[in-house]
Amino acid sequence: MLKYFLIIFVFAMPAWCSKKDKPEDKPLAKVGDTYLYKSELNGYFRSGTSPEDSIIMFKALVEKWIRKQLIVEKAKLNLTREEMDVEKELEDYKTSLIIYKYEQKMLKEKLDTNVSNAEIEKYYNQNIQSFNLSSPIVKAQYIKLSIKSPQLDKLKLWLKTDNPENVRLIDEYCFKYNVKYNYFNDEWISFENIKMMMPFTSNVTENYLSMNKLIELTDSTNLYLLKIREIKFSGTTAPLEFVKPNIKSIIILKRKQQLINELEDKIYFEALDKNKFELL
Repeated sequence: MLKYFLIIFVFAMPAWCSKKDKPEDKPLAKVGDTYLYKSELNGYFRSGTSPEDSIIMFKALVEKWIRKQLIVEKAKLNLTREEMDVEKELEDYKTSLIIYKYEQKMLKEKLDTNVSNAEIEKYYNQNIQSFNLSSPIVKAQYIKLSIKSPQLDKLKLWLKTDNPENVRLIDEYCFKYNVKYNYFNDEWISFENIKMMMPFTSNVTENYLSMNKLIELTDSTNLYLLKIREIKFSGTTAPLEFVKPNIKSIIILKRKQQLINELEDKIYFEALDKNKFELL
């Protein structure tokens, strides 16, 4: 079987073969009245690919083509002529794709993606009721280390007290002992994301979070420490800095839609002025 595919692969060699040695385009497989030709596979191969990898890829491509054509053949046997008439769907898809590509080209040329802090703050204040938290967010320090690490008591003590010197000591400790340490750039982060980093064995309530500013968990090999410095509970208003990226995306999306609407209106009224269309 491998020998058979090696022979086929010779006929299907891609563009990096010299044109002088390139054989005529020949069929490689057949399903019903449909053929797969070697030229249809040329674009899938890159120069530098090992012969072994090329053979594996080649076999996969041929099998994928065969499977696809077999499904088509089965569909033809089980669909009515009306069900197989997809000309309208294809035309609609083609039209939509052309419009989409044109709009994307215009957006690339004309869309202003710079959003000022003043714009973001204005949108936040005007829509503040839309920014209630559905789950808690925190500012925190996260540490994961071996349960056999030295000076654990000191590390916990440094975490319990907020002062610049302790921050320096924690940084030095984590660097020295190659400890996984993250303070999340001192930004708000969803507690749901942090939960996935720690071996919680039960549901974590907001009351638990409010009562435990330093959370300690262990598994068979590691100790997990989470120092919660600030917390915002579900149902409260999200801080501006937490929703700032979302607001920026919303503003840009609104600009996109406005630009597209203006483009459509411009094309329409230009055509109207030049009598390019008429109602019949």
